[in-house]
Amino acid sequence: MDRRDALKNVALLMGGALTASTWSVMMEGCAHQVRTGKGTMFTDEEKKMVSLMADIIIPRTDTPGAADAGVPDFIVMMMQECYPDKDQQEFHDGLAAFDQFCHKQYGGSFLELSPEKQLEAVTALDKEVLSKPSSEEDKEDHDFGFYRKLKELTLLGFFTSEPGATETLRYVQVPGRYEGCVPYQEGQKAWAT
Repeated sequence: MDRRDALKNVALLMGGALTASTWSVMMEGCAHQVRTGKGTMFTDEEKKMVSLMADIIIPRTDTPGAADAGVPDFIVMMMQECYPDKDQQEFHDGLAAFDQFCHKQYGGSFLELSPEKQLEAVTALDKEVLSKPSSEEDKEDHDFGFYRKLKELTLLGFFTSEPGATETLRYVQVPGRYEGCVPYQEGQKAWAT
């Protein structure tokens, strides 16, 4: 199975929870060279924000979290190498708008906040963004539309990573025979393969 088929299967596993822009990036494939220029490079502060936000979305529990699986680096790589410049700029602008929101709402930049306030800020952002449909009109008027891409890439990066697939999901490296009807037991992990 090639990478494209694997990503399609993961997207279906996640219930088709990817937006059209993420689907188009996956279907077009990634460029072989990192593009450089305005809007494509992340500052150290932006990388740290992405890392903290991804780890809030999928925290470490008895299984690895997003940071353990290398998801922040995956998000940065996907944005720099696969997304068009317009989407990259919107992502950077969204991070800046979210940081301004944290200044107004919590009295400091996102990176300066306590872990409890960071969790509160990301939870408020999640509720704000994901309570609205992902139509183009909403993206145009909304400063926080970047969060939908951040969450999609966090989920995609985590569940296609080795720790995400093998430690969070049930994983059999060489699956046996197909059994179409297997009883589900409460609390059981979903299958990665």
